[in-house]
Amino acid sequence: MDEHVDDLKPIKLCWSIQVKVLNKWRERSEAGYRTLRMILCDKRGSMIEAKINSELITEYDSEFKDGDWISLHHFELDLVTGDMRTTRHAYRINFLPSTILNLIPDKDDLHYTLYPSSFLDVLDDKLIRTYLINLIGYVVDIEDIKYSDPSKRSAGYAMTSFKIKDANNYVLPCVAIGDLAEHFHDEWKRTRSSRVVCVLRWWGVYKVSGHMVIQSVGRCSRLDLDPDMPEVADFRVKSSASTGSSRYRA
Repeated sequence: MDEHVDDLKPIKLCWSIQVKVLNKWRERSEAGYRTLRMILCDKRGSMIEAKINSELITEYDSEFKDGDWISLHHFELDLVTGDMRTTRHAYRINFLPSTILNLIPDKDDLHYTLYPSSFLDVLDDKLIRTYLINLIGYVVDIEDIKYSDPSKRSAGYAMTSFKIKDANNYVLPCVAIGDLAEHFHDEWKRTRSSRVVCVLRWWGVYKVSGHMVIQSVGRCSRLDLDPDMPEVADFRVKSSASTGSSRYRA
């Protein structure tokens, strides 16, 4: 019998869950140790992070991709620590050599997975900044891409700033770093919409010189322009009735 993500606790190894892979990325520690990370979501919308250590990456990496539904059996759970947490779950799945991963048919139950934060809560510094957040808004301002080392115009040195506006006209400044900065500009060149919706997932909230700023975090942050998501369609409907000028916080 498959169990729910919310029920997962480090009391046994013989768990069995069915989840959708919302995000998958690689990380490398300062010491050079590699891990494969994921954010998984069950049909009720509950999320948990998962980790595959270096010695097991080749065994599992090619078996699944972003967007797949998978079943997982036999894994351990570790307490989540650190400043930048991708989910609210207290624990993280850790793959074992005995973990069984199988692809399963897509489930129709899970439609909404974004759960965007309120722009006003960000601007008023009401969020716990330990947790990464999701946002949705119209792109209203873009700066040229910059490189921290002008002699090395590669993605690793790239940075770009832009702003997004919500349905209530509140505006947030955002900073994309590294590959994501170049990805944003590449996607922007391809857009054809007069009002481009930007979806940010797993971004960090920072306070810089008294102002709130949204910034990408490592390789887990995602950025999409006009993605085919029910949340984007809902946002366009909600914002179509909005009028007035942009709102900023002093």
